[in-house]
Order: sequence, then C-alpha cells, then structure tokens
Amino acid sequence: MKKLLDQVSKEETRALEFFLTKGKERILANREFCTLSMSSFVDYYLQMHDGKLVNALVKFTLGANCSSSNTLLSLQGFQVFADDAFDSFFEDNDALILRTFHAELKEHYAEQEIAAAGL
Repeated sequence: MKKLLDQVSKEETRALEFFLTKGKERILANREFCTLSMSSFVDYYLQMHDGKLVNALVKFTLGANCSSSNTLLSLQGFQVFADDAFDSFFEDNDALILRTFHAELKEHYAEQEIAAAGL
C-alpha cells in the first residue's frame, strides 16, 4: 500500500490509511468500496499469473488431507498470496481510490465549514 500512501501529503496519510482499512473491510464483507467489490477482486486474482494461482488453490482444495498439519501450512501459504494480491489489487486501482478519497475528503471539509458557520 506504500504506493498509494506515497501519493498523498503527510497530513492526509492517516486519513488515507483509515480509508483503505475501511475499504478492505467493506470488500471482505461483500460490500462495494470505490466501485470495487469482492467479485472484481476475484476476477483480478483469476488473471494473476495466468490463472496458475487459482489452479494451484483448486488442486490443493480437492486433494487436501484435513487431518495433516501440512495442510494448514499450505493453506497459510495461499493466504499470504491472497493477501499480497489484495494489496496489489488496491495499488492497481490507485487512481480510482485516490479520486474517491479526495472527493470524500473535500465533502468532509465542506461539511465542517458549514457546521462552523452555524448552519
């Protein structure tokens, strides 16, 4: 996520970190974030490495021995790949995310000005 955070001022970094955290939570809860969704992430994941990650995951799932401790280690390996892919998904959609972030930040500041004016 460093690529995204490097594109905002130091003053906006904490707000963007919060925005991204909430965005990840929304997508994981099957809700949209900046028009991105779990479905769009899965499409992205399917295309990564020409689908080889998904092929490996399906092969692992079908042949998994759930009573083996090695199964958990393999699953954790797939989880690391998925987490990295999720971060890459956000970075590859940086323009969309930053555009939405700045629009919401602008709206927030406008609301603060209205509140400060006593309206």
